[in-house]
Amino acid sequence: MRPLNLIMSAFGPYAGKTEIPMRELGTQGLYLITGDTGAGKTTVFDAICYALFGTPSGTNKDPGMLRSKYAADDTPTEVELVFQHGDKEYTVKRNPEYVRRSKRGDGLTKQLAEAELHMPDGTVITKSGNVTKAVEELLGVNKEQFSQIVMLAQGDFLKLLLADTKTRMEIFRELFRTANYMSLQKRLDTEQKEVYGQVEDGKKSIAQYIAGIQADKEDVLFPEVERAIRGEMMTADVIELLDKLTGRDNVLKDSLDNEMKSINRKLEEVNSTIGAAETLLKAKEAMNKAQKELDAEEPMITVLEKKFKETEEALKDKSRLEKECARIEVEMQDYDAAEKVTEEIKKAKKEKNDRYSKLDKLTENNSRKEKELLELKNEQNSIKDTGAEIASLKAQLDRIGNEAEALDELSSSFKSYDEGLEVLKNAQEDYLEKAEVFRKINNNYLNMDQAFRDGQAGILAEKLVDNQRCPVCGSTDHPFPAKRAENVPSEKELEKAAKEAEIARKNRDVSSENAKVLKKNLESDKEELKKKSLKLIGEEDSEKAKICLKEAIAGCADTRKETEDKLRESEKKNKRRAELEKLIPDMEKAVAAAAEEIVQLKTLIASGESVIAEKEENLKKQLEALSFGSKQEAETQKKKLENRAEELQNAYSGADKALRDQKDAVLKLKTEIASYKNSIADSKDIDLEVVKEEQNQLNRKQQECFNKGRAVASRIDKNEEIRGNIIRKSSHVAEIEEKLKWIRALADTANGKLNGKEKIMLETYIQMTYFDRIINKANLRLMTMSSGQYELVRMKEASNSKSQSGLELGVTDHYNGSERSVRTLSGGESFMASLSLALGLSDEVQAMAGGIRVDTMFVDEGFGTLDPDALDQAYRALTGLTQGNRLVGIISHVADLKERIDKQIVVTKEKSGGSSICIRA
Repeated sequence: MRPLNLIMSAFGPYAGKTEIPMRELGTQGLYLITGDTGAGKTTVFDAICYALFGTPSGTNKDPGMLRSKYAADDTPTEVELVFQHGDKEYTVKRNPEYVRRSKRGDGLTKQLAEAELHMPDGTVITKSGNVTKAVEELLGVNKEQFSQIVMLAQGDFLKLLLADTKTRMEIFRELFRTANYMSLQKRLDTEQKEVYGQVEDGKKSIAQYIAGIQADKEDVLFPEVERAIRGEMMTADVIELLDKLTGRDNVLKDSLDNEMKSINRKLEEVNSTIGAAETLLKAKEAMNKAQKELDAEEPMITVLEKKFKETEEALKDKSRLEKECARIEVEMQDYDAAEKVTEEIKKAKKEKNDRYSKLDKLTENNSRKEKELLELKNEQNSIKDTGAEIASLKAQLDRIGNEAEALDELSSSFKSYDEGLEVLKNAQEDYLEKAEVFRKINNNYLNMDQAFRDGQAGILAEKLVDNQRCPVCGSTDHPFPAKRAENVPSEKELEKAAKEAEIARKNRDVSSENAKVLKKNLESDKEELKKKSLKLIGEEDSEKAKICLKEAIAGCADTRKETEDKLRESEKKNKRRAELEKLIPDMEKAVAAAAEEIVQLKTLIASGESVIAEKEENLKKQLEALSFGSKQEAETQKKKLENRAEELQNAYSGADKALRDQKDAVLKLKTEIASYKNSIADSKDIDLEVVKEEQNQLNRKQQECFNKGRAVASRIDKNEEIRGNIIRKSSHVAEIEEKLKWIRALADTANGKLNGKEKIMLETYIQMTYFDRIINKANLRLMTMSSGQYELVRMKEASNSKSQSGLELGVTDHYNGSERSVRTLSGGESFMASLSLALGLSDEVQAMAGGIRVDTMFVDEGFGTLDPDALDQAYRALTGLTQGNRLVGIISHVADLKERIDKQIVVTKEKSGGSSICIRA
């Protein structure tokens, strides 16, 4: 890739459009980019990098901040680069996103980022991302690789020269993409820690199992259990101990089971004896109780027999009561008929009352409507036709509106005229200021011109040479040459003063013409105002006209308001008249309909009263034929009779049942007493207290034996469970420990932690290969620049066995055969070494990028620290880079380089702000 032409517009320190025709630099050799500090030398490479990849060189430059602070508002920020790749030419053009002055109006607008890539076949690729991708595919490198290959920034590579292994690892990680190896190292280290944690967790789990072993404190093996819990016993011994404990507890459990069987047999015999004794005692108690109950219950039979005879006699009245109930039941239907008539009378009276109520409301409403109808007719007669009046008022409003519009237009004209007077005043003041500026600048130019002319003789005298003719008089003898006057301006300064005077003159003339035009326009406006004022308000004098105009505008507004009020009132009356013409007929129909409905209601009321009187007479006759005043009274009497009959029957049934139950109870008690007497006669006496004491002793032995057996069974179950858990967990821990061995060895190897070995990590080992290649390529230049004295070497060992090693850099001094650290080199020697390292790294990155060819390179600064001999050696080494049609640009302000290198791009700071560029080829 070779740049052929670069155009920068409002880019960085370059305010305007700056073109660098780099074709003029040729295709081979060195050229110098020189100029003032901060003028923008490195910006040339930034612009090339931005055009190709959309970002400038370096990592701290934002494309959004590329617009020049010196640029005019209408100057676009953009970069255009024509470059050659292979034997074809390409053109790429970009602009960043920035805020610019709007093309319409005085506001600001955002200019979006755009890009174009013109291919040799005429194809145009657009959009920033697409252009960047196409350039990367064309050149075979991305922006970072391009910067590393094409721009050799000595200051950055001096850091690489003096860095320790850790710092170089970080630098190479970015350059050679070795972060994956570092990730592998970290994963291995993390997995080692995780597996180690699993082993420790397993051991803790086994210890927790052992801590749960159960044993009787009286057992001879209990001290062994305590040793196991304290961790003083191997796992295999613990399992053997658990087997012994379980065996002893199984023997004890069998013994306790046999003892429990013996106790249970004895307890069954004692319980049987106690049961027989308790049964005999209960039989005696029950017999005594039954005898007492018999003595109390047997006399009650006589009482109940007497009560039974009384209820049997009373039951004879039940038949009479039932006959009376049947008669009332037959009469109940007549009560229903009377109640139906009563309900009909109530309903008829309610209808009559409702009709009376409705009649009153209709009569009242109709009276109110008749009154409203009369009022509406009176209102209709009072409203006259207002159509003609409305038309007249609208025409009057139109005339007032036209008059107000004319007055407002005249007021605006007066205001515009006053504003024009102020503008004219400002224009006249601007003219006076610019005339004074021109006078001063022009006087300065005239004085400089006179001084220049006066000083020409002295300038010519300085160029006179003995025995050569004077260009003025032709003499070859110059006995009294003129002296050069002091403070004589140069021809360039005089030209600059002349340009400034011409610009000041043009500014003055433009200001004068502007004031002249403004004054002429105002005079024309003044005459037009006089005509309008005289026509509208009869006054030519502007001040009097303004006063009369205010009064006329106010009067016009008052008249308009008064007329609008009259128009609204007339329109309101006209609308009401139309409403009444529709409302009155509707009201008349409603009044007539209500009168007809009143007549119908009165007829219905009279008919209803006649029906009610007839029904009341019939109801009176029905009630006189009934035994009770109402159906409810009849039902109440019937219920009383039914209840009395039921009471008689219930009393008889109750007395009969009570007598029979009492006889059955007495017979049952006599039978029970006879049974108890037979049972007692067949049984023998037992001392219950003695037998119960024996029972209590056996129960205590049974509970003790049960508690011991449960404790032993619990210990057996628990210890067997612990034994199984320990065996399973021990097997698992053994597997994990085996895994830990090889993971630890692999992690220590990858992370450079092997005891007694060099501390070289896997990533560092990979980087060492690249580092060796870089050093080999760097030594090709360093041996040349140092006249064969110095050669870079990678140190084989670190300064101590605890530090990471592998990327330590040293230098061999072939003059004395020593090998030492690069930190011992002088400033000039360090520059040569770091430049060589930079070139070596550039070569290696090129090789990694597919062996691409770079036809143009840049070397940035660093030459100021070199003595003349070292500079000469560095110059020769850089000249060697140009072999094979390679063009190398050196960015520097060192004077010696200016004398050595003829091709130069000179960057100059302008006093007015910004920078300019010229090529000297």
